[in-house]
Amino acid sequence: MNKIGVLGCGRVGFPLAKTLLDNGYKVNGTSRSLDKILKLSKSGINSYQYVINQNFNESPFYKSLDLLIITIPFGKNKMKSKSFHDFITQLVEIVKKESIKNVIYLSSISVYGSSNKLSNEKTKCNPISESAIKILSVEKILNNGPFKTMNIRLGGLIGNNIHPIHSISGKEFNKGDQLINLIHIDDVVGIILKILDRFPNENNIYNAVSPYHPLKRDYYTLIAKEFKILPPKFIFGERLRKIISSDKFIKEFEYNFKQKNGVSLLKHKLLNK
Repeated sequence: MNKIGVLGCGRVGFPLAKTLLDNGYKVNGTSRSLDKILKLSKSGINSYQYVINQNFNESPFYKSLDLLIITIPFGKNKMKSKSFHDFITQLVEIVKKESIKNVIYLSSISVYGSSNKLSNEKTKCNPISESAIKILSVEKILNNGPFKTMNIRLGGLIGNNIHPIHSISGKEFNKGDQLINLIHIDDVVGIILKILDRFPNENNIYNAVSPYHPLKRDYYTLIAKEFKILPPKFIFGERLRKIISSDKFIKEFEYNFKQKNGVSLLKHKLLNK
């Protein structure tokens, strides 16, 4: 693979596109923001403005791509169901028209829904929220396309000053007895680079979650100290033991997670009490 298109150069797509460029790939990228377009261009990325509810059929973004990586958080988009379905269907038609042979879609572990067990790629999906239902529908539509699709189900994102602790600092939080299922942005990039080294020959699904799952109570207390902000106010809530396993990817690709932003530090402290 030589030329890669990153559809959505946001908090994951931008560092991904820059890393791909640094690794010798030709990279096209999109953004809704004109300011971000300029930033992409200055980084050496061929940049195109993209608005999700506008026709993008004739854009040169797709021309001669060997791989399309879709990072758009469709679950957070507020398009109505029909418009959303039409957009995804149109995207598949563009990929077919441009003869793009490979697609990576950054999906989400939210497709598994709430559970009290260990879940892997063979676990039946049970999306509960509207966003999770949308995300799973994207997976299914892409899987039916005449190209190879890798659905990468990401855990909660951390890194580059992004962390859920900022939204719950000082607030009441009733999920302290649940387990974390997070992934650092550096690991998202690292996983994609691994896939590019050995792209599977058929459609596949991989979970991408750090293989360490402390209690949210312990984790967020430590992370609040690291960021020097107030920890959440932990109150009684449902005690789910949901764990999303990434063992399949770890074994098939011999990948070692970086476990940044306090996970390794917390593991050390808990093991050495």
